[in-house]
Amino acid sequence: MLRNGWCEAMCSDDSKLLCHIRGKMHKKVWIAVGDIALVSFREYQDDKADVILKYMPDEALLSATDGDPFFLPFVLL
Repeated sequence: MLRNGWCEAMCSDDSKLLCHIRGKMHKKVWIAVGDIALVSFREYQDDKADVILKYMPDEALLSATDGDPFFLPFVLL
């Protein structure tokens, strides 16, 4: 976790990505290190993404992406 709503996320292929926690999630959904989150890639910045959803532990086994390459689950560092 970084400051000002930023965090670092790791994909299953060991690539790291800088992610921003969107404003609707601030102070409502608490995100910690090791959580699994749904990340949306930015079209205009290849090295940054946005955290749009935090998976609950029982939801982490399910895939909500349905093959969409712009929405992938990541583990937050």
